[in-house]
Amino acid sequence: MSSTMTKQDGSESDQYPKIKMYTNHGCGWCHRVHITLKELGLAYEEVFVDLDNPRPDWFLELNPRGLVPVFQYTATPSSATLTLTESNHIVAFLTDLYPSHLTPAITTSLSPSTSPSPDADNMAIAKAHLRYRMSFFIDTFFSKVNPYMFRLVGADSPQTQAKLVDECIALLEKEIEPLLADANPYFGGSDRITVVEVSFKLKTIEEFNYFALKSPASLTPLENLFTHSLNYQAMTTPFTLRLHDFADGQIFPTSLAQRMTDSVKLPNFARWLDLCMAHPSVTYVWDKEYYLPRIVERLPQAKAKYASK
Repeated sequence: MSSTMTKQDGSESDQYPKIKMYTNHGCGWCHRVHITLKELGLAYEEVFVDLDNPRPDWFLELNPRGLVPVFQYTATPSSATLTLTESNHIVAFLTDLYPSHLTPAITTSLSPSTSPSPDADNMAIAKAHLRYRMSFFIDTFFSKVNPYMFRLVGADSPQTQAKLVDECIALLEKEIEPLLADANPYFGGSDRITVVEVSFKLKTIEEFNYFALKSPASLTPLENLFTHSLNYQAMTTPFTLRLHDFADGQIFPTSLAQRMTDSVKLPNFARWLDLCMAHPSVTYVWDKEYYLPRIVERLPQAKAKYASK
């Protein structure tokens, strides 16, 4: 049975809305929601879900897929409790419900190619362009760069890993670096963390972390299918964080972390990554010293799973 523990995160029993999150701090998808809750200043109850064992029936009733996070939201004492799954949709729910700096206001700095006119048509264009830029950034990272996490895990020699690091850094330089040209300091010129950072940090790390922490025999056919589709769905910071932190010489080569933060070759990306990795809303649930040894312990299973064909 999956063991759970519950804790209260600064909330009172009679406080509304009531938020309960079923989570695991090693999971990048959960990390995305944790960052969002922290940035919005929302109190919540946390239920820890053990990912090393099959999910108990009570959890499968909440999410038949057996995946975390599961998010429950009760607006008022008389409201029905909403149960949400899938981190990208949970983040969208929260950012729609609580407009904030996570979805920046439209300014000429956020959409530099649009007219500064306050005309309604130009505002509509600016909003659409900003959404496009945010979506394009997230999709570019996960479709171009994120797959290298799994290629690195499956590499059969240090030489192969070194070649993959070269390719990954080249893609960051070509595809991601130009998209951060106006980061000041965060995406699109925002002075505070945005939904792009929330999404970007989570994706790469969480997918590997979630499945590497599980026994391969415990993966359902649906979860095996899910491992191939996750690369194109998630947001970013939890995943760039893990990509960097996994470069410890055992999981990934140390050269990966060094080159990701090379301020000469990747000045925009390196500055942005350093800020994101140090942000309090990012670090408060990520315990590198605890999770890295667990990943190393399961590395042979992960290598077999992602071995180059």
